[in-house]
Amino acid sequence: MRKYETIFILNPDLEQEEAQSAIEKIKGIILQGKGDILKFEDWGKRKLAYKVRKKTKGHYILIHFSGPPSLLSELERNYRVMDSVIKFITVRLDEKKAIPEEIPVPEEIPDEESEEEE
Repeated sequence: MRKYETIFILNPDLEQEEAQSAIEKIKGIILQGKGDILKFEDWGKRKLAYKVRKKTKGHYILIHFSGPPSLLSELERNYRVMDSVIKFITVRLDEKKAIPEEIPVPEEIPDEESEEEE
């Protein structure tokens, strides 16, 4: 089985229960597709580099998983139909490199508005 890394961004306006439901749905798709979740990280709400679907913030989720190539197409198909997912990317990890224990979470960039006030 191949190893993959997926990062998806949820709509920041979702209630906590709705966000958890979307995350559980993605995890369920991975497990139903004969995949294994190797690592899960919730990076929380962060500012986007540019507007996506008229949103300036998003709720970031990172998942490392292993599974067959058919799982990848099913996962991405579900990302496209879920209204709660505003952006996603999935990449295949190199088999020779191990998954790092701790991935540094990108730091929050200060708002431009606060810099203009000073």
